[in-house]
Amino acid sequence: MSCKNHHKLPLGCIKCPSRPEADRLETKTFENCVPFAGRSNVDANIIFDVEPNSFPVVLAGTIENFSNDGINVIFERSSGNITRTILAHSSLSFVYDDVTRVSVFGFGQQYSGSFKFQATYTFEVE
Repeated sequence: MSCKNHHKLPLGCIKCPSRPEADRLETKTFENCVPFAGRSNVDANIIFDVEPNSFPVVLAGTIENFSNDGINVIFERSSGNITRTILAHSSLSFVYDDVTRVSVFGFGQQYSGSFKFQATYTFEVE
């Protein structure tokens, strides 16, 4: 039986390309709760950092401000930074993708708080 005119022949005659290897991606989740403190509105207090920055991380968490003054939090993302202010004795809950770093700045006075987070990332297994 010739397979030259495969449109009119049974499926067993059709030669399909080999299938690609199954995705070799693995997803992991890491969670932690850490305290932080500082006093400057100039120097960044880096509370989360990803290396390399191209590593795709989805970050969900809560930042609590225990101090009597507000703090600014900068979420550095490969798709654009986001800045949020957390007032005194308040908290912020969030979920952002493509996070590379989270930094805290005070309003010039002493500050303290906690950072509870869950980071989810996917990588290729070789």
